[in-house]
Formats: sequence, structure tokens, C-alpha cells
Amino acid sequence: MKVQISSFLKAWSISSLSFLLVTSFQTATAAIRLPHIIDNGMVLQRNDTARIWGWAEAGETVQVKFVNKKYVTAADADGRWMVKIPTTRKKMTGGPYTMQINDRTLTDIYVGDVWLCSGQSNMDLHCARLVELYQQELKTYSNPAIHLIQTARNPSAAGPQEDIDTRGYYPWQTLVPENVDHWSGIGYFYAKAMFEATGVPQGIINASMGGSDIVAWCSEDVLAENAPKYISDMRHLQTPGYLERNAAINRAVGQIYNKLYEEEDPGLQNNWMQSDFDDSDWEVVDQYNPNLGDENGRTWRGSLWFRKEFQVPAELCGREALLRLGCLVDADVCYINGQKVGETGYQYPPRKYVLKENLLKPGRNVLCIRLKTNGSREKFVKDKPYKIIFPDDRNMRGNDLLALSKGEQEINLEGKYKMHRGVLMPGQPGVEGVNNARGASLYNNVIYPMLNVRIAGILWYQGETNAGRPEEYLRLLPAMMADWRESFGEKPVVICGLANFMQRHSDANYPGGWARLREVQRICAQKMPNAAFVNLADIGEWNDIHPLNKKDAARRISLQMRRLNGEKHLSSEGPVFESVVYEGNKAVVTFRLSSKEETLQVAPPQRQHTSQGVVTTSGQLEGFKLAGKDGRYHWAKAQLLPMEAGSQLQKVVLVSDAVSEPANVRYGWDDDPLLTLYSTNGLPAVPFTTETIEK
Repeated sequence: MKVQISSFLKAWSISSLSFLLVTSFQTATAAIRLPHIIDNGMVLQRNDTARIWGWAEAGETVQVKFVNKKYVTAADADGRWMVKIPTTRKKMTGGPYTMQINDRTLTDIYVGDVWLCSGQSNMDLHCARLVELYQQELKTYSNPAIHLIQTARNPSAAGPQEDIDTRGYYPWQTLVPENVDHWSGIGYFYAKAMFEATGVPQGIINASMGGSDIVAWCSEDVLAENAPKYISDMRHLQTPGYLERNAAINRAVGQIYNKLYEEEDPGLQNNWMQSDFDDSDWEVVDQYNPNLGDENGRTWRGSLWFRKEFQVPAELCGREALLRLGCLVDADVCYINGQKVGETGYQYPPRKYVLKENLLKPGRNVLCIRLKTNGSREKFVKDKPYKIIFPDDRNMRGNDLLALSKGEQEINLEGKYKMHRGVLMPGQPGVEGVNNARGASLYNNVIYPMLNVRIAGILWYQGETNAGRPEEYLRLLPAMMADWRESFGEKPVVICGLANFMQRHSDANYPGGWARLREVQRICAQKMPNAAFVNLADIGEWNDIHPLNKKDAARRISLQMRRLNGEKHLSSEGPVFESVVYEGNKAVVTFRLSSKEETLQVAPPQRQHTSQGVVTTSGQLEGFKLAGKDGRYHWAKAQLLPMEAGSQLQKVVLVSDAVSEPANVRYGWDDDPLLTLYSTNGLPAVPFTTETIEK
């Protein structure tokens, strides 16, 4: 039973909002207001009933004309109105169309498939971050039939909102190179893949926010039934004036904190960034030393200064170059020869700073980095590029340089640096506010205002934030999707599993925080009707929570979505665990393949594993573990059995000298698992455990 039904949602469901097909079109006199998602460039869902709604004076007549049809309704007593436009005629699919709503004309409208793309940063990661892998494609591809809208990502504790916030919002835009920098990379490549497969116009709604917790995307109803503790936190924030007072406190504290951070830093006071500064008494350190800056057994929180001298041949001077500084934890300001060349405010973006043509000097040059660290052990992320790149093309300038991954010549900046501690700071004090981990905070401000939109399906890529709470996630994700589908319709849902990340472990009993969440995502897809799981655990990057290979990820999502939408015989996934039988000291595991034409295969000895390099495997089937009744896991030897003709099932036999009576199996059970079992369609087996994840 619902514990909350807002008057706004009730208003949309009452019969007074039904439309009348009329034969005349009259000019309205009063202004109307439309939600931001009803705008130029929008895509309406085909084979459905599109809803066009908004606000006007109570009783005001609203008339809509679209594809040679005319519709009329009137605003209700609260000023709300809606018309419903059938989009079931096959010839209606396409565009561009115009729509007349009273005296307002909307243009560049298409009828096709609309996809809700939601989650956290890996769904949101923008195309601007992907230029190293896809520069040519992003710079040249255009398609007038692919559009995207990016909703704002501003959490709200004020309850469900009538319209999406406009802070950080981008309206509907067409896929042309000059628009796509802020587009979701997943959304971009998914829309392209679906357009190529169907020829149908594509609309992407990017409703995602980096770092967001699943509880923020759940309605109050879902939380009340499945995780009620988040309700009290949310209600607490609704106390009149509380958030406003807290925001004022945080602003005041932040101003003082930042002022002292800058004024008290001896590096800024004494110009440590200058090329002629005497750093002879500075400590010489290895950039990857995990104890950089430690003092009295404690990690350093505050500023750390690093300097490195490097030589530049005269023939490389006089032209622009690109400074690559991998990823730095957490924020940095970088200088070359005393001149500031760039800064980044948090740890995740790759550092890519363009060096102006006259900045580098023949001979000795000095790089200086002011790093503001929040106490992390890691300062320089390993296996990232630390170099200056001089491009092959002497005509490359500015933004073109930012896409460089290789150049004519390079100057290596890895290795030893000189280091000095700057200012020691505490963690920034603050008081609570609304954020992307508060219950219903993004549902209220992002999802709820769009519940009238008709869509083709939902793409969900979220879970990194919830990796420590898998049991809760198992309750929330199916309940949240069921709740969304009450409004959006029983549309297919594709759940993206967590990509591989962090260190790989040799300990067979490593509990696997990300592995447990990945398993919960797999189980949720099995439990939910018309849903599928997408395995991304082989195309991540061990040293980057935001892997760049979004094109392969989007292709895998598109294959699963196409299968859910009726292409039943499509080869859409890798081998999926079906069952296990224990026979003496053996475990016989059965995998289901997505078509009868496939068989299991072992990954080749070398294969692409991350955007940073190639992983070498032994050419053997690895990654399986067996546990006996004592619950202790041991690495297992695995052997493929021949596939029976005409079957979609194939078996793998597991044995371990340390396990005489196996009771459980794991495969790919790690944060960064080594996946060696593939289908002949090139897709990897889904990691799994036979243990029960407690609810």
C-alpha cells in the first residue's frame, strides 16, 4: 500500500485531463507553460501514446496540433492540462515534425525510441572524457535523428517537484560534434548502436549523477517499505529553515577554510613554483611511494609540493605541447617554469594541460605541482601517462591537443620528484545538507517530474557507491524499478554490472566488495520481469573507477535491450551460470549460451583488458574457486567438456586438491577479476557465486 500519493500525481490521472479530437484549431489568448522536457528537439516514443502536458490559467483552452491532427483540452482548477497523442501509426515514426501548442511552435521533433539512462558517474561520464579513444568518431559523426536531453542533477529534500531543475540542465540537442562534449558516453554510443540496428530515431534522457546512492533514486514509498531509516533522515531535512541555515554555515566555514588554505601555505608565500627557487634541501621521493608526505605515522592532509627538472631539446621548443599528468589525488595546480598551466579540483579527471608555444625553453625546465590531498595514501595514480607530448602535426592546437595519446616525441616525467610539505589542514568542517546520498533526493527532482514521459526502456548503471551494502541493494533495486515502471510502463530494464576496478587478489578467500554487489545486480536482473544484466567486468580499468571503453559497454547494453525487445535469437551475452552438480571431489558447472551456434572458449593468451594496455593470460581456464563445507575457498583447475549438438548448455568440470567435498563455487570473484571463460561470440562469462546473498 502506498504511504504517499501527492496531489500532483493524482491530478494527472483524473479523467478531466483526457483530450478531445476536434476539427478546428483556435488561437489561445493566455500564455501556457511547458515542462522542460517538452521542448524543441524532443523525441516522442513510437507505438505508444505520447503525453504533452503543462500549466495554464484555470479553465484555459489548450490546443495542440501535431502531424495533421488537432487536440483540445482545458486546464483544470489547479492550472494543469494534458493531451495524449497516439504514435501507433507506423508511418508516423521519423521526423522532423513541428508541434503547435496554442501560440507556441516547437520544432525538430522526432518519433522513435526514447531511453531513460540513469545511475551514477559511469552512466554520466561525458564524451569530452573519451576523446583519447574516440577522437575521430566524436569529431566527425552527425545524425539529425539522435537527440539527447541532460537533466539537472540537483538533489532536493522538498518533496516531489513538478519540473526538472535547470541548474546544470541541457535541453534537447541533436547529435552533431559541437554538441556532444557533455553527452553521456554510454548514451551516445548506445543511441548510435540502436539507430544502426533499427533505423529508428533515438532519444536519450540522461538522468544520472556522479557518486549518487541508490536510495537517492528511490521514491519515499519504496524507502518506507524497504529501507525506512532513510525516511527519517529525509524528513529531518524538511524542518523549515534548517537547510537554509546549514547552507549559510557551510558557506561561511568554506570561505574561512579556503582563505586559510591559501594564505597559510608557505609554498604560495615563498613562490615555490618559480623555476629559480632553491629546492636543494627538499626530499627526493618516488612518485608512487604510498607514504608520500606522511609525518609522525599519519598521512598528510593539506598541500604537498612536488618539483621536477627536465631537459627540452631546442628543436622541440617554440610550439604547443601537451602536459599529461595521469590522475592526481586529489586536487592540483600545475606550473611550468613558474607559469600556471592548469588546475583540476578533484581526483578523477585525467590531467591534460596545453603548454603554450613559447613556454618551454631549450635545456632546463621545471615542473611544479601543488597537490591538495585529503589524506589518501595514493598521490600519483599508477599506470597513467606522465609525460609531455609533442604532436606529429605541427598545426595541432588547443583542444585538438587534448585528444593526444601519442605524439612525435615525448619527454618522460615519471620517477623521482623533489617534495616538500606545504600547509597542514584538518578535514573541512561542515554541517549536514541535502546531497546525492539522501533518500528520494534525486527521485524528487529528476525522476518524478518526468513520470509522464513515454519511453522504450531503462538503462541503469549504478552501484559503485553501494558496494558496501549489497543486501540492501538487493531489496531496493527491484522495488525501485517496479515503482518506476508503474508510471513509465512495463518497459525492459538493462542493469549494467560493475566494471573491474582496483587491485586483483591472489587470496582465494578475498571477500570481494565489488564482486558481491555485481552478484546482487545479476540476481536482481533474474528476479525482475523483462530485465537483463550486462557484464562489464572485463572492460574496466584497474586504476580508474571511470573506464573509458564506453563504446563496447554500450554495444553490450544494446544487444541485451534488443533481445528484451523481441530479437530472441540474438547472440547478446556471454556464458551465464545455469546450475552446479557436485560429484565426489568434482563440481560440474553448467553454463547457458545465448544461441545454439556458440560454444565456450578460453580467452586467448593476450587480450585487451583496459585502455591502458594488454593483459597476458596463461591460455588456461582460470578464475574458478571451490569451497568445501568449511567455507574456505581454494583455486580450482577447470576443464571444458564438449557441447552436445543442438544444445545451448555446456559444462565445466572443477577440481581442487584442497577440496575433497566441494559445496560452493565462485567464478570471477574479485573487484578486478581475471575473466578467461568466453563464448565464441566474444563476450565473457558472467561472474557468480553459488552462495546465497542474504536479503
